[in-house]
Amino acid sequence: MNQIGRGETPSDPTAVVARRLVAFLLDAFIISIAVMLVYRGDIASIVDDDQIIWNRSALLTTLVLFIVNHVFLAGTSGFSLGKAIVGLRIVRRSDGGLPGLLGAAGRTVPWIIPLLIIPFVELGVMITTKGHRRVGDRIGRTLVVDRGDAGRVLAVPGLPDPSEPPPMPEQIDPIEG
Repeated sequence: MNQIGRGETPSDPTAVVARRLVAFLLDAFIISIAVMLVYRGDIASIVDDDQIIWNRSALLTTLVLFIVNHVFLAGTSGFSLGKAIVGLRIVRRSDGGLPGLLGAAGRTVPWIIPLLIIPFVELGVMITTKGHRRVGDRIGRTLVVDRGDAGRVLAVPGLPDPSEPPPMPEQIDPIEG
C-alpha cells in the first residue's frame, strides 16, 4: 500500500489544506452570489431601533443550497462546487470511492452547529492532525485529496491502513493499554 498521492507533499495525498481553504471560500462565495441574485438585496433589513430583520426565505434558500452543494453533490460526485474548481475530491477512507450521502452528511454535521468558533476549530484540527482530517471528515469517514488520487486506497502517513480493523477489546493488553 505504499502508493504515492498527488498532494502538495509527495508522501501525503491529503496535504491539500491550502486548496481546501480556497474551495471553502469559493463554496461560500458561490452560494452567497446565488442568494443575492435571487433576493436582490432583500436578504435583511434594519428597522428603526437598529435591529436586523432577516428574510427567512433567503435564509432557507441559503440552507437548501448549502445542503445541495455539501451533501447531495459531494455525496454523489465526490466534490462540492469549490472543490471541483480547485481540483479536489472527497473520498471514502476505506476504499477511495465516493463518500455517499451518509458520508457527505457526516462531513457536514459540524457546520450546522451554530457557534462562531466551529470554523476555527475545524481549521485547527485540519492543520494539526494526521491525514489533515477535520472533525467532519472523521464523522463522515472521509479524506480530501487531489482529484488524481480519487478511486483508490491511499496510504496516509500517520494513519493506519484502512484495511486494518481496529483492535477488539480482548486483543488489547491491559498492562500496555
